[in-house]
Amino acid sequence: MNLNVAIVDDHPLVLEGLKSLLLQTEGIEHIYTAQTSSQLGSLLALHSIHLYIIDLDLPDIDGFELIHQIKQKSPEAKIIVSTMHEEIWIVNKLKHPDIDAVVFKSSAGEYIQKALQTVLKGKKYYCPQFQKLYKEKDKIGYTPDTLDSAPTIRELDVLKAIAKGMSTHEISECLFISENTVEWHRKNLMVKFGAKNATDLVIKALSKGYLSIPLK
Repeated sequence: MNLNVAIVDDHPLVLEGLKSLLLQTEGIEHIYTAQTSSQLGSLLALHSIHLYIIDLDLPDIDGFELIHQIKQKSPEAKIIVSTMHEEIWIVNKLKHPDIDAVVFKSSAGEYIQKALQTVLKGKKYYCPQFQKLYKEKDKIGYTPDTLDSAPTIRELDVLKAIAKGMSTHEISECLFISENTVEWHRKNLMVKFGAKNATDLVIKALSKGYLSIPLK
């Protein structure tokens, strides 16, 4: 078993930490790291990757979209998500056929190797905290419909910027994404919240708990 693994995370310390953990794992031939999807694209032009460890918070793409793109090109690739997000709507989206394992960053060191070993055996792995939260979602009144329509991580970034009164251009520069991408997220937010305009969007987001006062 000679695996090529790619770790995608925009925090250098996290990249080094995960890389150190994986160096202790037998069967891994090469470990590549990338801080953006663009850097990953450059790696993929030169190397075949069998397994990915992906953070959801990336500067140039939503993590879920990156996973979708990877699976479209390499359906056999294994995906482990390592994330700090434990929000219930994110937890629900992570229980997806394209995702083979989920490990929260709060316990990554303890469970990342277990996730790797389990995934390589062709099985799914979810860290204990994820399993706990996934079971609890049914107790607090969330339904699949409401969870599936919840904003993505990048949409929440755009939502917070809109609430601060930032323009499309300002949001684009702040989040390092194109203005077209900002408008795409804005349109999706309007649909998901059933909002008529930006003011209505912010009011509805506040009422649903996606924004807080004062905005940080």
